[in-house]
Amino acid sequence: MHLHNIDGVKIPFNKEWQHIGIGLSGGADSALLAFLICELAKESSPTIHVINHVRCWKTKPWQQDNANAVYNWMFQQFYHMKFVRHTNFIAPELEYGNMGAGLTDEYGKRVSGDNIQQRAYAEYTCKSHGIEAYYNAVTRNPRDVDFQGMTERDIERTSENTHLEIMQHMDVWALHPFRFVEKDWVIKQYIRLGLENLLKITRSCEGEFEGLDYTTYNLGQQVPVCDKCFWCKERIWAFGKNDLQQ
Repeated sequence: MHLHNIDGVKIPFNKEWQHIGIGLSGGADSALLAFLICELAKESSPTIHVINHVRCWKTKPWQQDNANAVYNWMFQQFYHMKFVRHTNFIAPELEYGNMGAGLTDEYGKRVSGDNIQQRAYAEYTCKSHGIEAYYNAVTRNPRDVDFQGMTERDIERTSENTHLEIMQHMDVWALHPFRFVEKDWVIKQYIRLGLENLLKITRSCEGEFEGLDYTTYNLGQQVPVCDKCFWCKERIWAFGKNDLQQ
């Protein structure tokens, strides 16, 4: 496995891999990582397995349309590569917002149902399709402000936790190259690489809107952002750090 230094962040990749999994939602973090991995894979041309989760379909049905738009952009950009998309459905009742951290996972950690479903589906997909490496684009909270985000994202790299970036799980490489990366670096890469068109179709907002749900939303409809949720505040902060406006 070779570590590719991309603007100070090391991205692991092995040109011998024939099947690579990537978690791809409609957000800026996962879209950027998917682009970077596809760029690294252009010569060896492995099969790219895109794992997507349908979430909050009743209250935020536009999220899947946004995920579809990001996937279609990637498919068209790397039209010469082979993509296989795996879509998982998560019941709204299992989401953190509905049940909180009400379950215990196999490691003894208190988590929500959607957390267990996402990991379990990734494990199942990797083992079912011979996927050798699976990438996830989770980032850390900004260091210089407190958005009261997820506490597990408040973590600094130490000699004891570098395994959080590169580890083996169930004989599959589990790779989180953005684990200690803040979102301002992510936004910087969109500008540096000329990916503004991709950035425009990503969405971070997790807000819900009165009068707008699965009964009223229409495909392609313009949906506002709340500017209040953690994800909105983080994105605004990241744009500001790059002297940009949304």
